[in-house]
Amino acid sequence: MNFDQLKYIIKVSKERSLTKAAKKLHVTTPAISKAITQLEKEFGITIFNRTREGAIPTLEGKKIIKSASDILKKTEDLYNEFSPDSKYKTLKIGCGLALTYVVYDAFLLFYKENPNIEVEIVEMEKDDIIEAIKDDKIDIGFSQQDINELQRSDIINTIEYEFLFTGYPCVCVSKHSHLYHKDFLTVEDIKDEKFVVHNSEHVKAVNEQYVSDMKLFFTSNNIEVLKFAVLSGHAIVIVHNRTFANHPDVLNGNLAIIPLRKPGIDQYSFWGIWSKTGSANPEAKEFLQIVLNVIGQ
Repeated sequence: MNFDQLKYIIKVSKERSLTKAAKKLHVTTPAISKAITQLEKEFGITIFNRTREGAIPTLEGKKIIKSASDILKKTEDLYNEFSPDSKYKTLKIGCGLALTYVVYDAFLLFYKENPNIEVEIVEMEKDDIIEAIKDDKIDIGFSQQDINELQRSDIINTIEYEFLFTGYPCVCVSKHSHLYHKDFLTVEDIKDEKFVVHNSEHVKAVNEQYVSDMKLFFTSNNIEVLKFAVLSGHAIVIVHNRTFANHPDVLNGNLAIIPLRKPGIDQYSFWGIWSKTGSANPEAKEFLQIVLNVIGQ
């Protein structure tokens, strides 16, 4: 048994495919197949059943994959603790647009306790976050997700998740807007307003659920530019209730977050997500707890 064999069975378990695992690990499929066969002979068990649905771990296979994950995780922990470069750890975070400011607030608190950890925050589409976790490109992700999607058979075996909060649609308006003092808004109230919209495909699709044929002022992938347009009174923007919740311009009254009511529009669940095989590193778990604390404020 060697570390490469352990890495191979973990990656095959994630991908449900020897070919996909080989591509992700930059080795040949025969090399992975041979390594797994040797491991199976060494332990006298079958680790994967080859089916039309892909390479599916057997009951004994699941046990050895779990043990392999634990071994590699402990090895990584030892390296991180005693390596000369351990003080230069990194934490890679995937973040959905609606949680940009929540994650930033959490980062400020995290940085106070962990100034030697390099943090990389990447704004990502929700589907890209799951793929990035499966491919070990990020340590943890925060985004809106459908629980039914998270529990799909090809996902549930590779990730773990924790509920953050339930989001609902709101409209962000300037204090100069005639809508500012409304307790809630309807589609009729905002149909003639000018909108700014993030040019993410997911955000565009969500906006279309609320207002068809909206009058666009402009689109941008820069959330600060969108906020500035609203702050200046040039347009409004549809957001989730937590998007700007703790932003200084909301707290000081320059912006208002007003619930949007439309029959048939569902609420949205937001989650923290990380890899099941190997589990989240301690820093990622610590960051998750800080995010939960920020949301609970």
